[in-house]
Amino acid sequence: MAMTKRQRVLAALAGSPVDRVPLGFWRHHFTAENTAEGLAAETLRLGRTHDWDYLKPQSRAQCFAEMWGLTYRASAEAATPYTITHAPVAEAADLARIAPVNPRTGALGEQLEALRLIRARVGADTPIVWTVFSPLMVLAYLVAGGRDRALALARTAPTTVEGALEAIAETLAGYARECLEAGADGLFYASNVTARDVLSAEECRRWHRRFDLTVLGAAAAAPFNVMHVCGPGAHFDEFADYPVAAFSWAAGDDNPTLADGHERTGRAVLGGLPAKAAFASATPEDIARRVRSAIAALQGRWLLLGPDCSVDPAAAAELFEAARAARDAG
Repeated sequence: MAMTKRQRVLAALAGSPVDRVPLGFWRHHFTAENTAEGLAAETLRLGRTHDWDYLKPQSRAQCFAEMWGLTYRASAEAATPYTITHAPVAEAADLARIAPVNPRTGALGEQLEALRLIRARVGADTPIVWTVFSPLMVLAYLVAGGRDRALALARTAPTTVEGALEAIAETLAGYARECLEAGADGLFYASNVTARDVLSAEECRRWHRRFDLTVLGAAAAAPFNVMHVCGPGAHFDEFADYPVAAFSWAAGDDNPTLADGHERTGRAVLGGLPAKAAFASATPEDIARRVRSAIAALQGRWLLLGPDCSVDPAAAAELFEAARAARDAG
């Protein structure tokens, strides 16, 4: 019997039989994502064109850091990223000025408006998972010098950094609650500061866990929370017991396979397909092969097909259609 999209996604998250494995993609559109209406329209265009089972709207990556003073120059081209014009944190003293802010205002308020527009236009049946970055990842956007400089500050001024992360986590917990109220079915909770070659397991726990659980705890009642452990060589096991319904990561690249990740977490897997340039350079046959391999690896259960991370903005529509055709072919 055919399932609705919501039935299909919820069944997959629970490891129950599905009529077909849920499928979705996401990618940046570096011009459309700068307004609520633009993000909503582009999300709906892609979802309707390719009939995806769930939506993961691709908020602009800098929106969280904008709440504490990051500024940027928008791109005039869909596939060309923005340019940061001001990163507000240069030294530890700058971190001491980071305080909780109202998530219903500014860039996050704009994101909530986009979410409300998407939910109103797509209707109730399509699940929406909404992006929220970890406080540590937000901190890396705030610091001039990015991730490496942020970690250097964490090592030299740990108490100050903890205070900043607490303020960011409090704000994002409020934002998470607002997202659920606006129509999200859960958070796509992401961090790209997870690699074993940039921080130790102890550092990963110290700068992630307490703050992550504050944010995730605010969305605990949602059915579709996803932990996205971004990048190769990640401290995957440091996140494996997080209270989420599914995990997303780049299988391979010194990370667990899909089956191994499911075994370690006991939760559903969102993935199986390449991201960014690797997706754009693949052939339809490559994508079909990846779909079949992912379905076989988990025997069609505990699986939502999607990319390891966002796909290239210039990726051809035929690749999305190849994924759907391979999935539908069983």
